[in-house]
Amino acid sequence: MPWTRFHTLMIVALGVGWALDSFETNIIGSVFGVLKTQWHLSAGQGSIAVSVWVFGMLVGAIGFGYLADRFGRKRLFLATLLWYAAFSVMTVFSWNFDSFLFFRAMTALAVGGEYSAVTATMGEFIPKRDRGKTDSLILSGFPLGALLSAAVSYLVLNNLPADLSWRVGFGLGTTMALLFFWIRRAIPESPRWLLQQGRVTEAEAIVDRIVGCASPEQAAQAARRYPSVGFMPEQVAFWWNVKALFGEYRARCLVASAFNFSQAAVVYGVLSLMALVILPFMKVPAGDMPLYYMYGNAAALMGGLTASVLVERWGRRASLFVSYTFTTLSILVIYGTSSLPGMVIGYCMIQFGVTWAYISGYVVSSEILPTRVRATGLGISVAVGRVGAVVAPLMLTNAYASSGTPSSALIALLALALPGPIAAAYWWLRGSETRNVSLEAGSTQSVASAL
Repeated sequence: MPWTRFHTLMIVALGVGWALDSFETNIIGSVFGVLKTQWHLSAGQGSIAVSVWVFGMLVGAIGFGYLADRFGRKRLFLATLLWYAAFSVMTVFSWNFDSFLFFRAMTALAVGGEYSAVTATMGEFIPKRDRGKTDSLILSGFPLGALLSAAVSYLVLNNLPADLSWRVGFGLGTTMALLFFWIRRAIPESPRWLLQQGRVTEAEAIVDRIVGCASPEQAAQAARRYPSVGFMPEQVAFWWNVKALFGEYRARCLVASAFNFSQAAVVYGVLSLMALVILPFMKVPAGDMPLYYMYGNAAALMGGLTASVLVERWGRRASLFVSYTFTTLSILVIYGTSSLPGMVIGYCMIQFGVTWAYISGYVVSSEILPTRVRATGLGISVAVGRVGAVVAPLMLTNAYASSGTPSSALIALLALALPGPIAAAYWWLRGSETRNVSLEAGSTQSVASAL
């Protein structure tokens, strides 16, 4: 398959979804200072807001992940975007903290579904030689959205009345979702999913349409490497998928889950640590907090771009091991300093490393799971990750409350990060390299070498 303008459009359409997910995930850290004052909230209630969000993502990742395997990728990545927009609007009109929590939880269901549907879809269209780089660029929408949320939060918090500022911030996410919905409509159903359903004619028509976007020279070089007969429709139940993932594909599912747990615990743990512990401990005003998130998110974007290069240049296994190890060691930088600049440098290093790590992890997870269970498997790994995201804020704030200093919270964060480098080391030794390998070949040979 040649690279065409369709593939470029797909990067934008799916990457925007990740940016919006990140915008919603990160904006709470920027505006919580205002909400805390307006509704007289404690740090513990702030942790509850983060935990409710990630629990909703957990449920959405599993539920929508299976639906994406059952009913198709396109229906789900359109439905989750509309669901997100609807409940994001309702969040704007929250009248108290309880209503805010409910609407945030409902919005999180769609974001969890995005994780499953988008990560399953992104590699199924891309030529194998470009798959790692392209997937990484799509996933780099997350730090881009986080950077945008910090910039928007800084502007609205410092230029609008407090009660209005956070509502405008959440409302902008809704506006962007509706604006880009029509772009995502141009992405067709995954040909690989259609083949899995036995709908060969539809799959071939979509492939022909994509090739039609290429130049005549590129189209002439396009090679069909799949047979036109022999595909048997498979309509499987949710529990069949779960049984397969914890049976035949258990090694891949466990590795993907370990990657997700580690990165989610670090991402949400360090977000809570900065918003509820480090910045307040350092007496940083609420209106200035978004500036520090901008620094971290800029570093995260650099981590995403680094991943887009190194997953191809170094290979998947090396990128995984180095990035997860770097992230874990970066936590020690904050632990070893007591100054605000030192903590900010450590925070930026963590953001750089964890973004590089989770992008590498998602690329590998999407490549080593077969098409018929790919979205369900990714949904389960995301759900396991959300367990880490729920546990991390609660553990860190409790550790801080018991000691009164950030050091004990950082030790807890270090422990939660360890499954990532351990799983990466295991995959380095036992897993297969999936760089420049078709999805079908990668998902077949990975299990053989990993068991």
